[in-house]
Formats: sequence, structure tokens, C-alpha cells
Amino acid sequence: MFVVHLYLTGSASPPSPADAHAVQDLIWAHAGPWHRLEHVLARCEPDGIGLVLYLSAPTADRATEQAANLLAGVRGTGVLARYTFPESG
Repeated sequence: MFVVHLYLTGSASPPSPADAHAVQDLIWAHAGPWHRLEHVLARCEPDGIGLVLYLSAPTADRATEQAANLLAGVRGTGVLARYTFPESG
């Protein structure tokens, strides 16, 4: 299992704990078995939302690819439309 850390920024106002919870729910709702997501943590910070994704993968690079594929599916959905995603790669 590998851990992928991400930070979402760009909301006009500081995120609330409800935003972090909604982000976590959206990620779980969009995760398919092929993403091999084991656990997700979302925490609001002063200027964004910190994410920690735990993914089952053979390598760290593959876990990063799986995380990027998962986030591509949720980008612009619900509360996530207010945030900027990190560049993949």
C-alpha cells in the first residue's frame, strides 16, 4: 500500500469541515475497484483541503497514477468545483 498526499487550493473562502467531509464522500463515490483505494482522509486547512489517499499498488508511481485517474473523475464535481487540483505527473 502506498500513500499519496495532495492539496486542493483555490476556494474563495476558507474550507469548512463540511467541505472536507463532502470531498471525502465524493472521492469514495467515484472510486472504482480498479483505483484500489483503501482509505481516504480529507482535512480542511486555512487555504485549502489536504488529502491523503491510501492505495493498493505495486509501486509508488502506479499509486500516483491511480490517484490521478480517480481525481480526474471527480474534478469539477460538487464542492470540488471550487478547488484547484495539483498538476499530475
